[in-house]
Amino acid sequence: MQRLRQLARQWQAPSFPERQAAVERALATSDFLTEEAAAFALNYQMHVLTEQALHRLVTELPPASGQRVLLWQADRAPLAGWEEALLLWLSEHRGTLLLSEPAATLVGALLQALEVETLQLGTEANLAQYLNEADVLLAVGDETVHQQVQEALRQVRRPPRNVRLLPLRYGVAVLDGQETPDELEGLAEDALLFEGVSSRNVRLLWAPESLQPDALLEALSLFRGVFPAHPATPGRLKMPQAWLKATGTPHAYGEGMEFLVSKGPPEVQAPGHLRWVSYRRLDEVANWLRAHASELSVVVARAALLQQLPPLPGRVVPGQAHRPSFPDPANAAVGVLRELLAAA
Repeated sequence: MQRLRQLARQWQAPSFPERQAAVERALATSDFLTEEAAAFALNYQMHVLTEQALHRLVTELPPASGQRVLLWQADRAPLAGWEEALLLWLSEHRGTLLLSEPAATLVGALLQALEVETLQLGTEANLAQYLNEADVLLAVGDETVHQQVQEALRQVRRPPRNVRLLPLRYGVAVLDGQETPDELEGLAEDALLFEGVSSRNVRLLWAPESLQPDALLEALSLFRGVFPAHPATPGRLKMPQAWLKATGTPHAYGEGMEFLVSKGPPEVQAPGHLRWVSYRRLDEVANWLRAHASELSVVVARAALLQQLPPLPGRVVPGQAHRPSFPDPANAAVGVLRELLAAA
C-alpha cells in the first residue's frame, strides 16, 4: 500500500524522470498514442490510487492459491492490464502478462517502479511456453486472438486447467437531443480519446431520427483542438471515408480528417470512425442494448436519459467513459480473473 501511494505521488508529476522516460518509449512504440493522451491516462490512474481505493482493492482480493496466471490483454488503451496486474501482484499470484503497446511499456514501467518480481511481461511468440507453465489463462481479444489461443492450446502438452476467452468490448452512447454543449464535449472525449482504440471508446451513437449532428460535429472539432489527432489518424481514416463517399453513405469528417462520423446501421467501425445510428423510439435502443450487453463496456447518456435505459453495468454520463472508478466494478476482465482465482 505504501509503495503504491508513493508511486502515485511521484508519477502524478509530468516532470518525474521515470515517467518522462516511460512516456517517451511508449510514444516511440505506438502508432496512435499522443503526448496529451498519455498524460491523461497516467494523471487519471495515479489520481484514483487513493488510500480509500486501495483499501477497497485489498479487502476484495482473491485468496492466494499458488496458481500461475497467463493474462493476454489485447486492449490497446495506454494502461490496459494495469488493474489486473495489481490484482495479481497484491494477491501474491505469479504470472505472465501479454499486453499490447503502449500498455506493455507503461504498465511495465509502473511494475518496475514497484519492484514487482512475481509478474513478467511476455510476447506472443512464446505463447506455447507460457501456456505450458500456466494454471489459469484469461485472454481478452478479438477473434484473431481467440483463434491463436485455441490453436496453441491444442498443441501444448500441459494446457491450463482454467481457461476463459473474453471479447474486446466497445462503448455506446445514446442521445435524445437535450444534451448541453458540455455534455457533447464530454461525449467527444469518450469517442476520440486514444484515437478510438480503447475498449472504453464510444464507437456507436444512437440518436433520434430527427436530430441533426451539427452540434456533435462542433464538439468533436473542439476536442481535437485540445487533444490533437495522432499524425497517423488521417491516413487511417482516408480509406473508409473514400468508401463512404463512393457508396453514397451520409458522413462527415474533421477538416484535417481527424475524425469521421457516418450514418448507418449499428455496426462498429474502425477506431476513430464513429457510427451515428438513428432511432424512432427509445425502446428500440433499449432492446438493442439488452441484446448486445455482453459486447458493451460502457453506455453513455445524460443522467436523466440513463434512467430510461436498461440497468447495464458501465452506465456513465458523458465525459466519464475513460474515468472509471477504482477498482472498476464494470471491468469484465478483473471480474472473471477474480472468479478464476477463487475457484482454485
